[in-house]
Amino acid sequence: MIRQVGPIPVRTDYAVRALATLAAHAPASVKAQLLAETHHIPLSYLYDVLSDLRRSELVHSQRGTDGGFTLTRAPSEITLGDVVRALDGAPGSGPPLRQRNESPDGLALRLQELWTAADTATMRVWDGVTLADLTGDRG
Repeated sequence: MIRQVGPIPVRTDYAVRALATLAAHAPASVKAQLLAETHHIPLSYLYDVLSDLRRSELVHSQRGTDGGFTLTRAPSEITLGDVVRALDGAPGSGPPLRQRNESPDGLALRLQELWTAADTATMRVWDGVTLADLTGDRG
């Protein structure tokens, strides 16, 4: 079972916290150790999250003593929706509802439609919030 913080997985919460810190320090790089200590995230777990964010081209990593992590775009150009998609894929991208699990009265299909509508509404909210909004950086 994936741990949750409110309606989102802890993994997503950690990613947003780390990215908000990178946004606050942009354009300077920030070491993973500092991100982990600041937000009380286990370092090995944070590396896994940062790896997914790097593969999704939201962060860039640089090795070495002057290395660390930086955002690939301006904080005003990265939304929370981008983060959710990077970690979890697009909402509703799971396997389709199987007909054999369909209840005779169509309840399963109606529930699937409800969950899809809720995902769509949630993503609309997350797509409207940028890292700059979280850090108060309006410039």
